[in-house]
Amino acid sequence: MATVEAHHDVCSTDVEQLLGRRVRYQKHKPGRYLSLERIPLVAFQIDTVNRFGSRVVLNDGAVVMESAPTVMERAGRIALLLATGEELYFTVE
Repeated sequence: MATVEAHHDVCSTDVEQLLGRRVRYQKHKPGRYLSLERIPLVAFQIDTVNRFGSRVVLNDGAVVMESAPTVMERAGRIALLLATGEELYFTVE
């Protein structure tokens, strides 16, 4: 029962809702459909979210995802969960 109650606090949203948020990279579960080559390791603001077909690009290429992620936010932590099993986690500054 505690698990069910804990999940009520989770808020799911679209990746566009992250615009203007100041975040810091925390960790990721890698794969071939998530590119983090240019992601800053310091706190940064999410300034752009662009979609090109099924591809989603944050901050002009800092993060490239081959499909739109499910975005979950809980207790100052943002998780981007891709259908491929890849995950990207930010902490909110």
